[in-house]
Amino acid sequence: MSVLPLLPGRAEGTAILAEKFESFQGEGPLTGQRCVFIRFSRCNLKCGFCDTPETWDWSRYKPSEVSERVPVADLVSWVRERAVDLVVITGGEPMLQQPAIAALAGELPGVRVQIETNGTVEPVPELADRIDLWVVSPKLANSGMDYSARIKPLALGALAATSRAVFKFVVADPANDIDEITKLVEEYHLAPVWAMPEGTTREAVLAGMDALYGPAAARGWNVSTRLHILTGAR
Repeated sequence: MSVLPLLPGRAEGTAILAEKFESFQGEGPLTGQRCVFIRFSRCNLKCGFCDTPETWDWSRYKPSEVSERVPVADLVSWVRERAVDLVVITGGEPMLQQPAIAALAGELPGVRVQIETNGTVEPVPELADRIDLWVVSPKLANSGMDYSARIKPLALGALAATSRAVFKFVVADPANDIDEITKLVEEYHLAPVWAMPEGTTREAVLAGMDALYGPAAARGWNVSTRLHILTGAR
């Protein structure tokens, strides 16, 4: 496999891919739905709790060993062969490769396209109009990232303006994180809101959900599980 450039999107009609697989959506409003995941490599943030560091942490991984540049046409064929009606494009941060996303979505009529994004990159108009669901996960202070890097008002506003975005927050410590989420929701007019516990074990996820029920209900938010952690699926 050849060495890949750090910056994606330089070869027209291709994407830098970390992995692809068939499973069930484990988080957010479409939890439990059969789908395929296409995970793009590369990210513009470096969150401490990231569960896909192989998409960006080059101190631990070699890009040429954990990603490859593939033709978008091959991804289209692969999705069609799975006979699913939902494709989830995730990362890393997939919005670093908007031309590839637009090309992929444009070749999948009848298939819903969901983007999982950290909400720091504004969508181009043709992409904003094509995506069926934006699951936007603005990062909190618990990510270890500076506010100016993780919160981009223009991007959040553009995503909210699509009227097809939900805002999902990862909660590590309800005592601190709930107040921070509340401030972001009020300042940037984010809705609907999903609160999801951070955790990589069944015990942590279940305990986190228990802690979130009351605060979320009091604020009119939704609570997301992490189905893939609870079931052991991908």
